Order: sequence, then structure tokens, then C-alpha cells
Amino acid sequence: RRGPKQTYRARSILVMALVHVAWQFSYDEIVDSFRTRTEAAHAAGFDTGRVISVGQYWERRRALGVLPFWFFFIAMVWQLVRLGVIHGTDLILDATTQHAWFHADAEAGWSFPKPWKGSVWGYKVHTVLCRWSQLPVMFLVTAANRQEILCAIPLLLLTVACFGFTLTVVRADAGYFSTRLLSFICDTLHASVMIDYNVRRRGKHFLATLFFLKQWRFHQRPRATIERHFAWAKRYFGLEAARWRGLVAAYQHTALVYSVMLGVALTAHRYQRPDLAGSRTRVLALRTVS
Repeated sequence: RRGPKQTYRARSILVMALVHVAWQFSYDEIVDSFRTRTEAAHAAGFDTGRVISVGQYWERRRALGVLPFWFFFIAMVWQLVRLGVIHGTDLILDATTQHAWFHADAEAGWSFPKPWKGSVWGYKVHTVLCRWSQLPVMFLVTAANRQEILCAIPLLLLTVACFGFTLTVVRADAGYFSTRLLSFICDTLHASVMIDYNVRRRGKHFLATLFFLKQWRFHQRPRATIERHFAWAKRYFGLEAARWRGLVAAYQHTALVYSVMLGVALTAHRYQRPDLAGSRTRVLALRTVS
């Protein structure tokens, strides 16, 4: 059980970590930023002139574990659900890899090799995305050698249990095509399924008709939304900027990146500028060098 002072310090570390990821500071820069901006440090919960050092920041952040960051992400999703931004009726499942910063990371793994980029040493972020808002509503992090299908049912269960969504359709690529998942979505969640089908399962001589290709393109077009989400998260929000080691740190970093994305969307909608919901550079203040 945490006392009031310990809870206060945990909140300070969480705020510091959120600013750290939002403005993509280095560890030295985030500590120097709070030391030079006394109002920000006081708002975060630090005593006047008593901002922690870089070593203390990392040790205390590591000691917090996963749950504070994960619950903060859940709270951000709830805010957007209450505003009607996230609907939770049309969800997309997919995963992307994160490169590990340390080659000696014992909890990382090699991903399955792909023709266009080979194998990746690191972690895999399994994500559930709201199609209409293009925002994440749930995630899990595993080693990169973990198959996507193994996390699909736990992800959907967590999503429905946390937010009570009434699903109408779940979309995914061919890597999620399995009888168990199809049965779970249809029989347990009572939702429709739009999962890609690899025609090679029928053999190399199977002929894909024009009608089949037309229907496939029509139904699979919305699934490309999650590919754009991963591209935004890596390029503009620092999902790929891994300077840590271990699964706990990977969870913390992913939760913070997704919380920043939700925070940008929340700010844009509260200022009645939903067109800026995916633009970090136009919503957050510019990073300046003091």
C-alpha cells in the first residue's frame, strides 16, 4: 500500500515521463528542463529546487512497473469515449515491431523475417485500433518472435472488459485467420469478422476471380487505417525511439506514446479542431532550447 507521499512521487515521475516522451527529450534534457522551469516542476509535484537526477529518474520510473502507465492510458481512452470521439464498434487488430536498443536485451527476440525488411531484434506491439477515430484503445507488448494470433483474444477481452464496447465488426489481416478467433468473435462477441484470407491456402492453382478481388479490396480497404497509425506513431510520436532495455520499459514507453497520441486528440477535440487530432507538431507547443 502506497502512502500519500509515495503516491505524490509516483505522480511526479509519471508526469515527467509523459513530458519526456511527448517532446522526445533525452534523459538529460528532461531533467534539465524541469530544473530550469520551476513552475512546471512544482506542477508535477517536485519541491522547489529538488528535481531528481537522471539516475534517480530512471530508477524510480523502473520501480513503478507497468500498471501506473497502463491505467493512465486506459483513463485517456475513457475520456475520449465519454466525448464520443472513440466509438468502439469497428475495431482493427494488428501488430508492429520495435527495434531493441541493446543487442544484449534478454527479453527481446527476433521477428519472423519479411522479404522487404528481414528480421527485427526487439519487441512487438499488439494493438486494437478504433477505425473511425484512428486511435488505439488497447495494446499488449511481447517479444518480437511472438505470433499475433496468440494475443488476439486477450486483446479483445481486455478491450470489451475495460470499456464495455458493443462490437459490430473486427478487422484483421491474414495472420489472424484461425477457427478459434473466428468462433470467439462471432459466438462470444456477437460481431462480424473481416479477416483477410490468403488464397494460397487453396493451393497455387486457385484462380482469384475479378468478383473476388473486387470484394476483397472493398472490405479490406479500411484495414489500412492501422498501417497509417503505426507510421504516425513511429515517425511523429517516437514509438520506434527505444533507448531502454527490458519488457517493462517497452510497456512503459508504448503506454506513454499512445497516451500522448490520445492527449493530442483530446486537446484537438476540446478546442473544436478535430482535423488536428493526429498532428503532434500543430497541437503541442514547439520544443525550444533555453
